[in-house]
Amino acid sequence: MTQKLTGKVAVVTGAGGGIGGAIAIDMAAEGARVVVNDIGKEADGSNSADTVVKQIQKAGGIAAANYDSVATMTGGANLIKTAVNNFGRVDILVNTAGFSRRGSIVELTEKEWDTEIGVNLKGSFSCSQAAVIEMIKQKSGGRIINFSSNAGFTFANIPFFSVAYATAKAGIVGFTAKLSGELKEHGITVNAIFPSAVTKGFPDPRPGAESPDYITPIIIYLATDEAKNITGQFFNTYGGNIGVYTRPMQGPAKLYKKTGKWTVEELSQIMPQML
Repeated sequence: MTQKLTGKVAVVTGAGGGIGGAIAIDMAAEGARVVVNDIGKEADGSNSADTVVKQIQKAGGIAAANYDSVATMTGGANLIKTAVNNFGRVDILVNTAGFSRRGSIVELTEKEWDTEIGVNLKGSFSCSQAAVIEMIKQKSGGRIINFSSNAGFTFANIPFFSVAYATAKAGIVGFTAKLSGELKEHGITVNAIFPSAVTKGFPDPRPGAESPDYITPIIIYLATDEAKNITGQFFNTYGGNIGVYTRPMQGPAKLYKKTGKWTVEELSQIMPQML
C-alpha cells in the first residue's frame, strides 16, 4: 500500500463485512485510523464490527468499533463522536450501510419501508450532518462518499432490489448533488458510488460483479488529498470497470417549445417523437 491516507481519520458505515468491511480494511492499510460501524452479529453472537477491527489491528492498523444504528439521528451523532473521542477528528465519511429485502410493493409493509429508507437514505443524512459539523470546525476540508445504486434508475424487475431500496438509492443522487454544492466553500467534497459486487447481502451473480475488493480503490482515491477538486460526481464501478456518469437532470434530452399552452391533442402528436 502507498499510505495515501496517513494522518486521516475515516468513518465507514456498514463496515462489518461486504463492501464496507473491505473499504475499512484497505483504508487502514493506507494509513487511516478507522471507525468501523455495524449493527450486525456473527454466527457466534460476536459483533461484526469487532471482527473487522481485529483484522485491521492484526495487520498493524488502527481502528475502533461502533455499533450504533445510522437510521437514527442519535446513532449518526454517536458514530461521529466515536471518531472524535478515539482519534480527535474526522476527515472521511463513507456511507456504505444499506440493505434490501426481496418482495414486491404489495408485500412491503410500512415498517419494512421505513426501515429500508431509514438505513439507506436517512443513514447518509444522519452521519453526514454530524460529520460536517466536525469538518467545518476543523477547517481542513473533508471527504464524504455516498453509496447509490443502479437499482434506483432501472426499469428491470430485479427481485433482490425492493421499491424502498430503489427509492432510497435514487434519493442519494439528489442528496449528493445538493450537498456537494452546499459544502464546496468549506473544501468538503461529496461524491457517490454506484457499485456492483457479490456480497453476503447481495449474493446473486451479476455481469461483471466481483468481490468487494474491486470497489475499494476508487473510494480510497476519492478520500485522498489528490481528489480535493472532485465533487458532485457519480462513479460506476464493478469488477475491473470504472466510469463516471454525466450529472443527472442537467436538462431534458429533447425540448419542444411553443408559444402558449400545450393542448392534450398536440401532446398526443409529439409524445411518440419525444420518447
